[in-house]
Amino acid sequence: MEARNNKMIIKSNFLLFGLLFIFLSISPLLPQQAKKSEQITLAVMDFKNNSSVFRFDRLERAIPEMLKTELSHHSEIFVVERSKIESILKEQALAQAGVIENETAQKVGQLAGAEYIITGEINTIGDQLRIDAHLIKVATGQVLGEKITGKNIESVEPMVKLLAQNLIYSLTGKGERQDFIKIKRYYSNWGLATTAAVSITSAILHFKFKSNYDKYQENDHLAKFDQYYNDANSYYKARNITLMIAGTAALTTFILWRKDVNEENKIYASSGFVPPSKQFAFAFAVHKGNYVISLELRF
Repeated sequence: MEARNNKMIIKSNFLLFGLLFIFLSISPLLPQQAKKSEQITLAVMDFKNNSSVFRFDRLERAIPEMLKTELSHHSEIFVVERSKIESILKEQALAQAGVIENETAQKVGQLAGAEYIITGEINTIGDQLRIDAHLIKVATGQVLGEKITGKNIESVEPMVKLLAQNLIYSLTGKGERQDFIKIKRYYSNWGLATTAAVSITSAILHFKFKSNYDKYQENDHLAKFDQYYNDANSYYKARNITLMIAGTAALTTFILWRKDVNEENKIYASSGFVPPSKQFAFAFAVHKGNYVISLELRF
């Protein structure tokens, strides 16, 4: 009887140990699963090149890829893999760059299990490049439009960074929304500080020169005549050198400042919600003999 009890105890301990081992094995995965459930899931489609610039075709895939990289860095956002989107598009017989209609995008988002889906277009305004992104809420079809305008194709990377930053703010409320950023910092403030410092030094040297020159003029002791003259001459040369440096620094500061505030050095952003209810269409047709004249206006 005692031997049987001992066997039952051993079996119970073994079972308890096994359950404890399983729990310890899967426990590291539990926080990750909870964390993943709290993330915002979104899908990014290829953008459509609506410009007449043929070389911008390569941006149709490049911009979304850069955008996905920027968005995926945020811990609260989960980006659906491209292979999954392509698989859905293939099954639905849709072209990647052609999926820009809200209803179609919503359908793709639902199939991909995404809460939001991003579509977009590439446009040009004169010589400027513009990226129009549409953040569509899959459940309601509500659209948030984001527009980024930059100098040219060389500005694509900072344009995408600004777009991602503003989208993250719209989705999570984290970070800050920026209306514009500068492509390059020219640090004109450092030039101004240098100009001010050298100018002050020049003023001090000038007063030193003036003081020694006055003493030289008023001196009536031959023993100090050469000393005042040499000191005044040294301060005079040093003052002139620092004045030239101050002038060069001031000119450089002005050039840097002009480049810094130049509109071509800025990338602008704007946004706005465009609910489906705000999209209207008006159409009419006139029958003239065997011909039909039709006109359709969209707002």
